[in-house]
Amino acid sequence: MTKTSSSPDWARVARLLLTSRRLDEFEERELAPANKVQYQFSAKGHELSQILLALQLTHPHDAATVYYRSRPFMLASGLTLREALAAGMAKSGSSSEGREVGVMFSRPPGQGAVTVFPTSGNVGAQYTPAAGWAQAIQYHQSALQDREWNRAIALAHGGEGSVAANGFWAALNIASTRKIPLLFYIEDNAFAISVRSHMQTPGADLSANLRGFKNLCIIDGDGSDPNEAPQKVAEAVANVRAGKGPCLLHLRVPRLMGHTFIDDQAYKTETE
Repeated sequence: MTKTSSSPDWARVARLLLTSRRLDEFEERELAPANKVQYQFSAKGHELSQILLALQLTHPHDAATVYYRSRPFMLASGLTLREALAAGMAKSGSSSEGREVGVMFSRPPGQGAVTVFPTSGNVGAQYTPAAGWAQAIQYHQSALQDREWNRAIALAHGGEGSVAANGFWAALNIASTRKIPLLFYIEDNAFAISVRSHMQTPGADLSANLRGFKNLCIIDGDGSDPNEAPQKVAEAVANVRAGKGPCLLHLRVPRLMGHTFIDDQAYKTETE
């Protein structure tokens, strides 16, 4: 049975969250200043909802596409600390054996966890491959009558800045038209790199803008609230697994650091 409970193993969640937080801090304080890590994208503030979502993807044919701030998701999906550090330091033992920048993660099928497609550095490029996997799931279910694929889903994970990219809209269009099992997870930290949401999303509210889309379930809320986030995540996953079509899970989260290690955050107020 695929787990759909909104009551997670909090001890496991806490350990994963604190592991991710300490890993970010280690890179920020030691590795990045020493030039041992070239790219540091802190996930501070984003960890909880990513971990909760990863722990829901238990079907053997679930697959995900991720982006450069998805390391908490990857840690909850089985990425080890050794693999994570090797990736950041461009060493062997990482997903790409040191050939990519450290934030480019992947996990091939058959490794006991959710399949993760290779990350693209192109903002918004993760959505259409996830739509392709969701279409493949639908094909296995309907055309091939393969019950092993029942209730499998595809996940596309990105920040709110990526919804301005054409890849998001192309995937959203085909997902809603074909009612494929695709979960769009948008973690909204209100800063697309250094641009506030209202300057790149009309009204700064993606969920409100998409209410008119047919066949699209929309769930939004606070991704850092330990009471609300598990329920929202479980509801979104259950909806897609039930074959009701795509779902937009739009959770607000704080970005506690800059876009990258070298970001001086001059676009934020002193209070922020």
